[in-house]
Amino acid sequence: MKIYRSAPCYAAIVISVAAMAYPGQAHANSWTPVTGESAIELPAPSRPSGIFSAALRCSEQRWSLDLTLEPGREAPAAMPNAVLTVGEQTFNAVGQAATGGISLPLARLAIGPLKGGIQLKVDFPGADPALGAAFSLRGSKAAIEAAEPLCSKRDMTGYDQIVLSPYSSYLLEASELRKDEIKVFKQATASVPKLAAGVTVLGGDRQLLFVETCGSTWYYGASGCNLAGFARSSPEGQWTLIYDAEGADLYQDNGTSTDGWPNLIALPKKGGGDEIVWAWNGNEYAAAQPDLVGSVPAAQSAGSGQ
Repeated sequence: MKIYRSAPCYAAIVISVAAMAYPGQAHANSWTPVTGESAIELPAPSRPSGIFSAALRCSEQRWSLDLTLEPGREAPAAMPNAVLTVGEQTFNAVGQAATGGISLPLARLAIGPLKGGIQLKVDFPGADPALGAAFSLRGSKAAIEAAEPLCSKRDMTGYDQIVLSPYSSYLLEASELRKDEIKVFKQATASVPKLAAGVTVLGGDRQLLFVETCGSTWYYGASGCNLAGFARSSPEGQWTLIYDAEGADLYQDNGTSTDGWPNLIALPKKGGGDEIVWAWNGNEYAAAQPDLVGSVPAAQSAGSGQ
């Protein structure tokens, strides 16, 4: 009697049971977006030491790499810092204990290399027993770009968003102020950028005019836009360039200011990443430390409009 015909069925049952017991091993061999969520399942790790699976998640515009530890393995009591390596680039992350594993907050600067790299290595130097793994980055770009639009916005209650509109009454002034930028953009892309503008009125008749120029991720970076800011001391004064950076959702912090100029907080237009705080340095706005959005400011808005 031949019994080997039943072997394939038996093998299928074994594989199915294993997949239910260890769901991370059933992952595809590339990064897989979770339907309807700003989350991505990574392929099973290679050369793992204590790490069973991983997922990249975005919430309130902040990315985290969540590591599930092998069954029976617990997160270190004294959490060692993690080192993430993609090609020649390395990023440090402070691990946080999470249910079943460790969560690593990621800086926005790490997202670009993750999209374009070949392999991600995660190490915890000094961990005893050893802790680390490597993950293929196959399909990471498409998966991250599918998850980015689903990432929830940060709670900016207490901050005033600088509203930009393509129908602003300041659009003609904005076009004149950015005419050189528009000319260079046309030459580089053979297309016409889209403009939007908005004005914020500060104390003492001072005004801030912000002009957004959009139209190309190749030209402007991930946001596809540039955001420039101009200031003048009175409605009759001349506009002076005081802010120039990649496109962002910009907020005014009226509770923190320098010489009457409020701090500005720039958040990524899409996906996750660090906020950047811009502070007045006496002549213009300059980038300060990222991730300084803390307590809600108590001061009242000085007023804003289009």
